[in-house]
Amino acid sequence: MTSPRLAVIICTYNRADSLKQALQSVLRQNCDGFSYEIVVVDDASTDHTRETVQAMAADAAMPLRYVRQEDRCGIAHARNRGVAEARGDYVVFFDDDQIADPQWLQCLVNVAQEKNADLVGGPRRLALSPDALARLGPVCRSILGENLYEGPPAPLHGKELPTTGNLLISRRVFDAIGNFNAAISRSSGEDTDFILRAREHGFTVWTAPKAMVAHMIPAYRVTPAYFKWVSLRWGVIFARRDRINDGLLRTVAFAVARIGRAKLLHLPRLIAAILRGDAATAADAKCLIWRAVGYGRTTLAMPAPPLFAQERFFERLDFRNERLLFGHVEKEMADADRTDCAGKGAGVS
Repeated sequence: MTSPRLAVIICTYNRADSLKQALQSVLRQNCDGFSYEIVVVDDASTDHTRETVQAMAADAAMPLRYVRQEDRCGIAHARNRGVAEARGDYVVFFDDDQIADPQWLQCLVNVAQEKNADLVGGPRRLALSPDALARLGPVCRSILGENLYEGPPAPLHGKELPTTGNLLISRRVFDAIGNFNAAISRSSGEDTDFILRAREHGFTVWTAPKAMVAHMIPAYRVTPAYFKWVSLRWGVIFARRDRINDGLLRTVAFAVARIGRAKLLHLPRLIAAILRGDAATAADAKCLIWRAVGYGRTTLAMPAPPLFAQERFFERLDFRNERLLFGHVEKEMADADRTDCAGKGAGVS
């Protein structure tokens, strides 16, 4: 058997500092029986991303290539550009705000070869303190990207889907089903669509529980405003996906069911959690309610877009607007932390 070649694709936009940490973790992988390259696809960053990658490429022990899209085209186009540039038998997607364990790639490759798997997803833990994690319920953890697998490698079925931030895909999958669908990527969701299409074509999806990565979480992402924004966006994504896969009438029926479940199940659960002071459960219930609202508003716009266009609503939920919307929150939190630390320092003296 020939030694497989891997191409690790990292799509990025204006995250030079976290990208540097991500690249450092990918460059120090322990690999036995395979070779790999790294392809960074820059979606028109305006910070020092180019300089960061080029400086690291000069000292890298393996190929590290920088590819730039001059027009900010979005994540689906960036992923497709990375696939086109990749030279490997396997394509591995990795996010620019993650840290990989040293055995990460080795574990993905081992499962792919041992199970003859076409797609292999690894787990992702949240890089948060134990106290911060204790305040988050399973819904909020999922929103932040937590995706844990236990036990030995296992196939994923039904609604079980791996995260694209930690995913190995055989080149034959792209040859058979094509690339990511850029037409549905306005609020993201192109990764879910791709994995579902791969499964429909008979390709197998497995877990690699030991292929762990850590997801770095900015302070603004644990605020109520962020959870609301993402929950609404997920509702939009789910509605658009169902419209494509199941048609308009079934999507309308799903919307009615989701709104009904929000009123009859999630709202009472929210009230009960507030009364007993259970903040984590209350936050989870709010997220599920907002998800239903996003799904309902998107479905409402489907039969007659000119009447229910809601352009400002959908524009706000564009995946690419996250840091524009919440960047000031992050800065305010950082300033508050510095002020707090300075105050404590003054008190000690």
